[in-house]
Amino acid sequence: MNERKEVQTINWTLFGVLTLAGLVSAGRTLTNLKNMTPEQEAEGQSRFQVQWEQPETIFALILGCITLLLILGWKRLFPYNVPLAMIVGGICYAFLFQVTTVGWAGLIGFVGLLIAVVVGLLMMIIYAFGARKWGLRRREE
Repeated sequence: MNERKEVQTINWTLFGVLTLAGLVSAGRTLTNLKNMTPEQEAEGQSRFQVQWEQPETIFALILGCITLLLILGWKRLFPYNVPLAMIVGGICYAFLFQVTTVGWAGLIGFVGLLIAVVVGLLMMIIYAFGARKWGLRRREE
């Protein structure tokens, strides 16, 4: 297997693992918040509540534009495309929690964003140092 295929395999494996973990985490959290009784809502500080106003709409449009730019430059950004997609996905994850929850549950979104940013940046740093070794960068002659 050549180096490019190995990097693609690493990219998509980590992306799949983070996506699956995010889906499970979001599903469990939002389901637990939605199924709370009124007494539990009164006791706790977190609850399920959709908050969509003008700032959220503007942020969603900006996030959509960033996603579109990532899609348009997908092949040119290799091997950094998937790590950037992880970071954009982490931003979407945090945005989901900010729009649908009130209280401490919103921190779960920021934890997911932090994990996505750390993993994405680590991958980009590793690729930056190993790009010439793996033949991912054009050789200047």
